[in-house]
Amino acid sequence: MDTLKAITTRRSVRNYTDEKFDSKLLIEIISYGFYAPSAHNQQAWKYYIISKQEDRNFLWEIMDFWKMLPNAWGVILACYDKDMTKSEEFIPQDMWASIQNILLAAHEKEIWTVRLWVYPHENVMKTIAHHFSFSPNIVPFALISLWKQNWEIPEKHLKNEWKIEII
Repeated sequence: MDTLKAITTRRSVRNYTDEKFDSKLLIEIISYGFYAPSAHNQQAWKYYIISKQEDRNFLWEIMDFWKMLPNAWGVILACYDKDMTKSEEFIPQDMWASIQNILLAAHEKEIWTVRLWVYPHENVMKTIAHHFSFSPNIVPFALISLWKQNWEIPEKHLKNEWKIEII
């Protein structure tokens, strides 16, 4: 798939198959996140594959709009390591760049994704860190829900007329 096609056809869709996740494929998809640009080359990201059903259920209970997590094909918890940061103010940009690479890599592998916000909700970040017994330097940032594609990509209708101006 070429880059422009990947950008214009990637969607956040919540439609599941019963297929169970393949840890090798998830690791491969996550590895594309490591190619993202990172301020001062800090590369502070750290990813966890959530494999236990009770952990997926726990995450769903934290935020009502995360209801797809218990049934997802795969769930990735994106974190960053404070000990690896050189410029913590750039962590959001670094993390979003890495996560976007993961979303596009999954799309290439015909896997749907939804990125779920954790950051900047401090109470949610702390609750997740506590549940997984993370050391204080590991900070939860986002979740990615994944599942196998089982339907056609819907057309996206954009409203861009007023979003670009030449000045």
